[in-house]
Order: sequence, then C-alpha cells, then structure tokens
Amino acid sequence: MDLSDVKRMMGAHERDVRRRLFQAVALTAIMLTALGLYLAVLYWRGQHATIETRLAWDAWVPFWPRWVWVYLFPYLLAPLIAASMSGETFRWYIRRGLPVVLVSLGIFALLPTRTVRPPVEASALGDGLTAWQYRRMVAIDAGGGNAAPSLHVSLTCLLACALLRDYPRGWPIILAGVGLVWLATLFTWQHHLLDVATGALLALAFALPFWKRFGL
Repeated sequence: MDLSDVKRMMGAHERDVRRRLFQAVALTAIMLTALGLYLAVLYWRGQHATIETRLAWDAWVPFWPRWVWVYLFPYLLAPLIAASMSGETFRWYIRRGLPVVLVSLGIFALLPTRTVRPPVEASALGDGLTAWQYRRMVAIDAGGGNAAPSLHVSLTCLLACALLRDYPRGWPIILAGVGLVWLATLFTWQHHLLDVATGALLALAFALPFWKRFGL
C-alpha cells in the first residue's frame, strides 16, 4: 500500500463521516419541523377534536406513567440511528417519512381525533421527576388531539423497516425496540389501540415496493 492508497482511504473515511453527520443533522431538522407542523395543526384544529379513539379494549390497558421515558427515547436515539444508516437507506427513509408526515397532518386537519387522558393532578399522578415529565409532555399537546393515526408509531415503524434493510440479522432487537415504543404510547395513554394500528398501517403502506413506481 503506497501513499496514494492511504490518502484515498483517508478521503473515503472523511466523506463517510461527513455523510453520517449530515444524516443525523438532517433527520433532527426534519423531526423538529414535523413537530412544529404537528403542533400547528393541533392548535388550529384541536378544539374541534370531538371524536375519541378510545375503544372498549383500551380499558384493559394500564396507565404506567414511568413509560414516558420509553416514549420519549426515540427523539434522542433517532439522530444516532440516522447516522448508522447507509446513504441509500437514509434516502429511502426520507422519501417515505416525509409523505407519511404530510398525509398524517392532512388527516389530523380533516378528521380531528383525541385520546382520553388520566387526571394529572398531584393526587392522581404523584410527584417526582417522572410525574413532572409526564405533565410537561401532555401540556404540549393538551387535550390529546391528533390521535389517529399515531405519528409516533408511523415514524418508528418506518424507522424499523429502514434498519431492517441495513441490519436484517438484527431483527429481534429492532422489532423489540419498536414494540417497546408502541407499548409506551399505550401505557402513557398518549395513544390508544386504534391510533397504534392506523399509524402502523400507514407506515407499512408507504414501505411497500409499490411506491418504487413513483420514485419513492
């Protein structure tokens, strides 16, 4: 190996590092933009959210506020996951994630839905860091609007599909991680079973090979 080979290897490594950093920053920016649009639609249409998505089966879902940390974990982990993706897979995720967000926002605007939340007073929720974080979280989307389809579920489902493209042998860990996040949406009563089901179906619809015909 001569000096030119070493320089090419170093150049390739630097380009790979820059690509991974770009992917992490780009996904963070997209997530923040999506959150802003989500809240804009919520505050615009939230007062019209008279349709509750809580079904009879949701009565069997316990309320465990400690799962709020699992619910919020994807926001911290997503940039690292984006950096771990190949360039092709990252483009695959973005080309599907953006339409999923736009379709979800359209549904929220046309058909405002809401969840049923538990009391958040100190007597019902208690005190401490977990109680503080839960109250802080539900205060952002007060009223539990933009319920179905769950955007939290849709994007994590699509993220799992992307990871399976790059790391097929890691499917037990990937599916278990996504499953925990979906359980967290239920145990914190941020979403109900209908919200989770519709969110997953929306993501899977965009993940199907059919969309290759449209260049996605």
